[in-house]
Amino acid sequence: MVLEWLKKFFLYFNDNGYVSTFSDGLGEGAFGGRHFIWMGIVLFLSIGGFYFFKKYPNYEKKMVLIIVLSLFFVRLFHQTTRAIIGVESPWTQAFPFHMCTVLTFLLPLTVIFHWDIIKTPVYVLSIMGGVITLLMGDYFGDRFLTFWTLEGMSAHTILIIVPIYEIAANKFELNIKKSWQVFIGILILMGWATLANEVFYVDLDPNYMYLKENALPFGNDQNFFLFYVLIFFLFFGFIYGIPILSKQIKHPPLVKSESVK
Repeated sequence: MVLEWLKKFFLYFNDNGYVSTFSDGLGEGAFGGRHFIWMGIVLFLSIGGFYFFKKYPNYEKKMVLIIVLSLFFVRLFHQTTRAIIGVESPWTQAFPFHMCTVLTFLLPLTVIFHWDIIKTPVYVLSIMGGVITLLMGDYFGDRFLTFWTLEGMSAHTILIIVPIYEIAANKFELNIKKSWQVFIGILILMGWATLANEVFYVDLDPNYMYLKENALPFGNDQNFFLFYVLIFFLFFGFIYGIPILSKQIKHPPLVKSESVK
């Protein structure tokens, strides 16, 4: 019984040539109990971690390094395994083309090698991608959560919390003057996904970064891109608006009172 559980938890299965992890299709879907628990955990790690590393910034470097190294090597092992056992066909589709998959490799490298020149787009887009995935709740279609489902949830959680911890420890600042880099970053990622959709794998009709078909629970395949743009600007304003609002609350502008004549 334990062996069967371990197989379902860790392994991929071949069903008439279709290789995938165990799936029972019995999950609650988005906005069920486990989805809310995940959102609560991420909120706790984000807020609690922010205040902890703000007070004890010396602990942040080692903790974040452990987190991003774990993310990088588990992701690398997973994608390599998918290529070898035939989950991805052709195997080159194991290369990252979705925004969050790219960022789960790029974020660790940016932290480890101190690539300050791309910190702004990588960190901001990591938060965006992580939060959007968190809200969508796509991981809960099955009652049984495999290791790889939990790995995906953990990876998107890390995309959110690492930039927040870096901000708390004064390793990174959300500078509005550098915010233009976020737009360049998203355009590069969209270009990379478009190459996969329209050039590399055009015969397979992929939908990387959901640029060809709507992935939202609303809208349709004709107007979805407009919603993507609106969501992007909503998150952009939210991410950059919080620090500005926080500074205004802590240091309100002085109002000069006029002398009474």
